[in-house]
Amino acid sequence: MVFFYFGESSYITRLAQETVPLGLALKGYDHSVLLHHETSAGPFHVSDADAKHADVVDIPTKQNLVAQLNRLGADGYDVDLYIFSHGWDKAFRTSKGTYGENTSVTAAYLEESVKPLNLNAVWQCNCYGASLNPTWLKLGANVAAGSRYVNFYPTRFNKFAKMWQDGTPFAEAVSESDTPASHTPVQAYLLIDAAMRMPEWDGNLIRAAQVLGTGAAAEKYFRACWLNDAWQEGKSGKQNMNSSSTMIVGGNRGVKRA
Repeated sequence: MVFFYFGESSYITRLAQETVPLGLALKGYDHSVLLHHETSAGPFHVSDADAKHADVVDIPTKQNLVAQLNRLGADGYDVDLYIFSHGWDKAFRTSKGTYGENTSVTAAYLEESVKPLNLNAVWQCNCYGASLNPTWLKLGANVAAGSRYVNFYPTRFNKFAKMWQDGTPFAEAVSESDTPASHTPVQAYLLIDAAMRMPEWDGNLIRAAQVLGTGAAAEKYFRACWLNDAWQEGKSGKQNMNSSSTMIVGGNRGVKRA
């Protein structure tokens, strides 16, 4: 099951500089569900060919999310759930029914509305996804993973999905997909972002390079633009990005794809 909804946000173009083929999350299953709007979000996309792998396609509202999870549970399916959305502490974004009209689903709502089911694994792109791990485990998941705070590296899904599809245990696929190659393009892009957004640098990339290091400039930028109180003292901007994006795994780390 794929839940795909970001709404309008510059996060997509800032952090996802590669194409993320969501079809990898739909292929190879006996039954697939796709909740999405027929629109792209930056490099994230569901092609027409990918969508054809889905047996059920619907709009990514929180009501549809709950209804489909409950249906899959009642029908006895072992479910792999993939979430592509924005996130906050114990919540992620959903649609009200029209693209760009946003609301959110909370841990409390899920725990009240979803009946425990055979959730094999939950992989979350949403920021603060780790805060929802206990909810997914409570609802029956064998394993769940999400980023500690802001997920600066959403395109790690590419390698994860390929390894997961090939039979690699969940935690190993999560760990092995977190590579320097997935970090470097985003870190380079943030230099441009900092140069454009911080008035004192006025587009100067050399001065903006300070944001990846230690010191007041890095802290000012990340607190103002990304991490706020999640900024960790004593770490460089790059180290904060990596720590913030760390995928926390809860449950049975050795689970394989359903």
